[in-house]
Amino acid sequence: MARIFKDCLEMVQEMDRELKVSGITVPVKHYQNKELVGENQNTKELIGVNFIISKPWLKKKEMLDFLFKGEANNIEKYCEQELLDRVNREGLNPGNSYKIRLDLWQSLMSKKDGEKFDYTYSERINFHNQLDNAIASLKDDEHSRRAMVMIFKPEDTDESMGFATRIPCSISYQFVIRNNKLMVIYYIRSNDYFKHFAIDIWLANAMQEYIVEQLKETYPKLKVGSLNYYCGSFHAYNEDLSNWVIY
Repeated sequence: MARIFKDCLEMVQEMDRELKVSGITVPVKHYQNKELVGENQNTKELIGVNFIISKPWLKKKEMLDFLFKGEANNIEKYCEQELLDRVNREGLNPGNSYKIRLDLWQSLMSKKDGEKFDYTYSERINFHNQLDNAIASLKDDEHSRRAMVMIFKPEDTDESMGFATRIPCSISYQFVIRNNKLMVIYYIRSNDYFKHFAIDIWLANAMQEYIVEQLKETYPKLKVGSLNYYCGSFHAYNEDLSNWVIY
């Protein structure tokens, strides 16, 4: 059974504690499209993490404050722009959000084309009109199980691309309506606790809220429901371990 947290702050505090206390040391060769050497290869990792946030719209800013401290306001601006990029039906690359975190994203530009990324969520979410199709599926059938937005593609498993090519950490988002509430089920293969985790949670909930608004005319009583999170590898890199919040 998944653990249930009441809000984002309670969740991040507990995940911080659990990763520090129960995480095992695992050396890895790469971060995104960068090769790691020496002690920087070490990560703290939990495998098969899952939980539910009952009210994921509560204490989102406090979650960002907890992890990013003085940078939290800037991270919130990044999240807001990333949501706009994602719901832009043009499939933007490089988009606009990366400009707010240039210190991180500039170095992660494609090694083949230094002006774009190997992928963006804006591209993947709007591939084959996935976002509109998910909304249409829910309009057609309130209890549809088909409202999926796929991020990871089969070709992302192609080893011939090598590690110089970035592939998505997220697998998919599934949106389900039950009891007049829109739930999101978020599947992610790999999640970097310090750099991306809180942002991924913020955005999963923001996509929930966006879809609820798109469905209001069809379902006037529809509200935002729980966020269900499933992660393969939940980890922190050695270079970030000095940032532990709870000791």
